[in-house]
Amino acid sequence: MSTFAGRPSRRSDWQRSPWRIAGFIAALAALLLALLVRLIDVQLVHGERYRSQAQANQIRLIPVAAPRGIITDRNGVVLVRSRPSFVVALIPSEVRDIDRELDSLANAIAVPRATLMQRLLHHRGINYKNFDEVVTYEPYGPVILASDLKGPLVARIAELVADLPGVDLEVQPVRDYPTGPYGAHLFGYVGAITEDEYRTLKSKGYSPNDVIGKDGLEYTYDEELRGVPGGQQIAVDAAGAVVADAKLPAKAAIPGDTLALNVDWRLQSIAEHALEDKLVAWGHATGRKLSGAVVIEDPWTGAILALASYPNFNPNDFANGIDARTFSRYLNDPAMPLFNRAVGAATPTGSTFKLVTGTAAITEHAVGVDEPVYDSGAWNCGGAIFRDIAARGLGRTTFVPALAASSDGYFYQLSWRLGNERLRKWALLFGLAKRTGIDVPGEYEGNWPTNEWMMKVAGVPLEPSDVCSLGIGQGAMQATPVQMANVVSVVVNGGTLYRPQIVHAIRNPHGVTIKTFTPQVIRDVPGDPQAFAAVRDGMARVTSPGGTAYGLAIDGLPFGGKTGTAETEGGRGPNTTWFVAFAPVDHPQLAMAVFVEKSGGYGSEVAAPVAREILVKYFNKK
Repeated sequence: MSTFAGRPSRRSDWQRSPWRIAGFIAALAALLLALLVRLIDVQLVHGERYRSQAQANQIRLIPVAAPRGIITDRNGVVLVRSRPSFVVALIPSEVRDIDRELDSLANAIAVPRATLMQRLLHHRGINYKNFDEVVTYEPYGPVILASDLKGPLVARIAELVADLPGVDLEVQPVRDYPTGPYGAHLFGYVGAITEDEYRTLKSKGYSPNDVIGKDGLEYTYDEELRGVPGGQQIAVDAAGAVVADAKLPAKAAIPGDTLALNVDWRLQSIAEHALEDKLVAWGHATGRKLSGAVVIEDPWTGAILALASYPNFNPNDFANGIDARTFSRYLNDPAMPLFNRAVGAATPTGSTFKLVTGTAAITEHAVGVDEPVYDSGAWNCGGAIFRDIAARGLGRTTFVPALAASSDGYFYQLSWRLGNERLRKWALLFGLAKRTGIDVPGEYEGNWPTNEWMMKVAGVPLEPSDVCSLGIGQGAMQATPVQMANVVSVVVNGGTLYRPQIVHAIRNPHGVTIKTFTPQVIRDVPGDPQAFAAVRDGMARVTSPGGTAYGLAIDGLPFGGKTGTAETEGGRGPNTTWFVAFAPVDHPQLAMAVFVEKSGGYGSEVAAPVAREILVKYFNKK
């Protein structure tokens, strides 16, 4: 029974088997059809793309850096460029006997073999243990062993390279700053990319061999300036070894874009020399090594016309790899020549801040422009007596003569009437305690003290009496030269705070403009037009009898100005001096801030002569 019963089951399996066979054939046909469709897609539809990708996997580029884009002033004067430099480069994977080749090179260029090996194993911030590691991680290099070779050495190396596999004599672009140290804090400098920088930038197409901007405009606009590297293309096999008999064409480098600045180089040069000359002269007279800055902008657009910081440095020292001794000298110099004081130095501004206090007091109806105020030379500011050491009291006076004479006694009263809250509001409206957004790195926001800040830093609360110090630019307030140039611009143009802008346009290597930077308004400062006019009038009288810059007038060029003298170290240190200005009075073309750190003396003695020298030479006056 069991055997007989099992037979229908086997017949049932046999009867169903054709369906299984049909299913198998259908599945196999579908698979073959999918393969056919994929082959058509790969070979016919997208064949060219995949072919290019396959070839790319077999082709490597031994890169040669692209010339970085040039930098010009507003009139097309070339300020930064690239120059050709002969270099000896090593392609590690092509070297057959590294010891013999380094010995030959050392004899040819008179550089110790140990030095060449040091450069080979330690570059771009990476330290390799031996040459095998270099071959593993940088097989195609190139590793630069010597640069800026002169004529006789070039000829000597050219004779040797045929017998030194992997050694190449190349012409590579090197950054060149024809103006030397002048404009250094504008331009910044370049240097070899480090391992950390490469990790950050490789997603943007940077390579381990790149030279990148480290500071200044070179840093801010590095992506625009860097260009696209070219070089010799080589074929490699599946193991990554170079195919010696495969001859491929070189790939041309594409130069970087051009930066066209708002800067007027004639004005920049005048400012650089005036700052240096006056600070050196005052330093010799006082026995101090001085530092300072000048910022000049167009008050109607925020365009930076000149920006100088002293002492400066020579960016050419960095262009081809700075030596340790020179770099150490820069870093250890107590005058900090690498520090851009124009955007980074923040100190109390002295009486130049009275431009803000005056605008605020008139707008807030704390005082009328023609309202008589008795200035005794002292003021009881909430129980603390504040004295005016310089002006010693003007008696019955009004706003314009009080500003021209920089009467502390008068401005103590205005500050007290405003109070801390309103004075802070106007300081912030004018852009203090916040970065301006200028397009160079290193900007510091400065400071305006709050009660929380005072408790944290000084351990005491912000007192009502503090307003009298803050209102005349003393105490814990801090501002930078670029912020104070902005303050002058707001007063001149009647209330528009612009973002300072150094670069005007970016142009491609063919000279076609690809981006233009139009004036950017940060905010409208809601000052009363009468207040702005009164502040301008007071500044215009600064060189008149009774003004703090009397004797500094320029024949044929009326200008407005305001001196500032700020105490340091609680009055025990040498004063920091300021001068802000605009010119000409009737149709202002520029707004300026001059800052001299711990110079001693007064603003009228140190900072104001720098501004006067700039105005005299720029406007061609005697």
